[in-house]
Amino acid sequence: MADDLLAQFRRTGATSVGGGNPASAPGEYVAFAAKDRSQYLDIRLARPPYHSPRNNLLVNVAHDGPFGTNFLVTYTTMNVLVRGSNLQEVVFAIQNQMAAYIQEFDPDKWPRPKNEKAPFIESIEIHFHGDITGANNADAVRH
Repeated sequence: MADDLLAQFRRTGATSVGGGNPASAPGEYVAFAAKDRSQYLDIRLARPPYHSPRNNLLVNVAHDGPFGTNFLVTYTTMNVLVRGSNLQEVVFAIQNQMAAYIQEFDPDKWPRPKNEKAPFIESIEIHFHGDITGANNADAVRH
């Protein structure tokens, strides 16, 4: 059958928000991508390990509103502190479980973006609430 009658109802893959190429394209940096409903937020640091907490573990998103320079995402197991510029779209996507990934800028991979109005993630810090041995990890884990 040549026509796919259900094609209009199928979800598409993660799409880039804020312009630019998908993250797989090595030519241009994209701070995040959004899709319909994401079960996980893929947190891509400049250097591994990467993390993918489930969105059902999301407790709170604290942000600086119209300034768009930083936000703190609290999960049951960790806090994720993000700093950058023009982050309002990223916050909205995370709050509405539409963010497929957020990505820290790595100057070794990409040239600095030319679009001054596009979201830009300068740094991501992950603070764990405790490790699997039960020890208290009060220090930030910077990857």
